[in-house]
Amino acid sequence: MLDSLLKQNIAVLAAAILGALLVSLVLISGLVLRPQIERSAADTAQTIRNLELSFAQMDPFQQIHFAEALRADEAPDVLVAETAPDDANQLRSLFSRYFLRVLSDQHGISAPNVLVDAEGRVWARMVTADQPYWVSLRTLPAADPVAGLMVASGIALLAALAGGIALQRWIALPLRRLEETVGRMPNPSGVYGSAIERPREIAAVSRALTDMSERLQAAEADRAMMLAGVSHDLRTPLTKVRLTLAMVKDADAELIAGAERNVIRIESMLGQFLDLARGFEAEETRAVRLRPLLQQAIAACTRPGTIALDAPADAVVHVKEAAMLRAVENVLTNALRYGKAPITVSARVLDGQLLIDVLDSGSGFSPEQARYLMRPFARGSSARAGEGTGLGLAIVDQVAKAHDGDIVFEQGAGTFTARLRIAQAGIASSA
Repeated sequence: MLDSLLKQNIAVLAAAILGALLVSLVLISGLVLRPQIERSAADTAQTIRNLELSFAQMDPFQQIHFAEALRADEAPDVLVAETAPDDANQLRSLFSRYFLRVLSDQHGISAPNVLVDAEGRVWARMVTADQPYWVSLRTLPAADPVAGLMVASGIALLAALAGGIALQRWIALPLRRLEETVGRMPNPSGVYGSAIERPREIAAVSRALTDMSERLQAAEADRAMMLAGVSHDLRTPLTKVRLTLAMVKDADAELIAGAERNVIRIESMLGQFLDLARGFEAEETRAVRLRPLLQQAIAACTRPGTIALDAPADAVVHVKEAAMLRAVENVLTNALRYGKAPITVSARVLDGQLLIDVLDSGSGFSPEQARYLMRPFARGSSARAGEGTGLGLAIVDQVAKAHDGDIVFEQGAGTFTARLRIAQAGIASSA
């Protein structure tokens, strides 16, 4: 769930703020509110005892006169009533509960002789000769400080979280710029350039990426030069060998044919090596007629009529033509060498993907073997004695990835399917 730096920082920030608020609540409750409540309880107990003592020293007439005088007084701190307010029995806060508990435990004054109403007024019951009176004393704050503290803490938590999120997004902005810049690089050897100069840590990462991209570009240039040299230096002698074989008149025909086959094999192996080394990222994607492309691949692998083709006649796809042709040829070559007839090539569009299936009647190989065989120079047990290079499926996988796709293999009852999936292939009807 916390799969990003932003979420992790917000979670840590929220936990830290919440912990700090809880500690603050505990400290304020223990060091501020608790002594305040105990002082209020002591003052209230002393006032109640003074009133009780005053009432005890008066005769009934004086008691009634004193109660009426208190009732007639307009001062808001002391109120007199014949009955306690209805809401005096409803304890709405921890503050009031603790106040009454201190009165009871430390001063011996408990309900029903003392109550607290919703406004924080303490009502004490005074018994006279005529009738009981309830005297209200303002010894508690009108507003519950615990509730106010909780509300203030909640507001502080939300404000801190909002500020923390805004701060984290501002801090993460250079990282997002860095990610976008790297994502716009056309290929792994492309040039990375960024004007990120702060903060210092992100700027250091940006400079490191710039240095790395420059080294990769230099390595790519060296690789391209080496491949060009290898291609020239190896193909030239092969061409001379082929010309020499063509000019030989008196040699054994079977020997010459064998030598020519070996030359062709070496040229094929060299072509696959170079294809794998160069990659297919540099080739441009363009609109290609699908059926002729598949027909060309089939013709390059076998004689006409050997492989069945099922593809839309008017479909146009947007692919790297040479790369796609090489991939289909490699899959067909594998089916012809290691599979069984009949072999069918089918193509269709499903959910925005171009699917090219090569189906044969062989047993194929398992998904575990497929992962191994798609590695460069990996060869199955039946291919080790053959003429393969172990690069065919590795090249197919490379072509698929160059099209944001992949290749999968499916074993069925007496069938084996190699499926080339080209993601986001543009499909249109030709005129």
